[in-house]
Amino acid sequence: MSINNIEQLRLWFRECPAIVKKNRFGINHISEKAVEYALYSSPSTLSYKENVLGERVLESIQTENYIFASKENYGADIEKNIEVLGWYQEVITWIIQQNNEGNFPEIENGKVKSILPTLTAYPAEVGSSVAKYQIQIAVRYRLNN
Repeated sequence: MSINNIEQLRLWFRECPAIVKKNRFGINHISEKAVEYALYSSPSTLSYKENVLGERVLESIQTENYIFASKENYGADIEKNIEVLGWYQEVITWIIQQNNEGNFPEIENGKVKSILPTLTAYPAEVGSSVAKYQIQIAVRYRLNN
């Protein structure tokens, strides 16, 4: 079985020094417990062009969107909430650094050209003691021929 794009991206995120290796890191699922991470597939628009025969074909450069999320302790403690946002800034800085160095995961349907955050961190789901924070990232890649 080959490893698909989202699993390759999850493994790539695992290399980020800010991510604690012992914490669970799921795909399209996160539990109610803090601290845990997940990578979610997100709707992405496919880009098409018309070839010389008049057929609609995929553009050679495509973008897939993903959401990187974590469950964090949450509440009235201002310092803790600031700490979580600071942690996300570390993750975003790491992503940008990897982009600048061209350090990308290998994906099955093309060659990654960039991975960039497109939304800053925010609490997407809030409970009384735990919140799900997330950022959105865009993975641009060139399709295999």
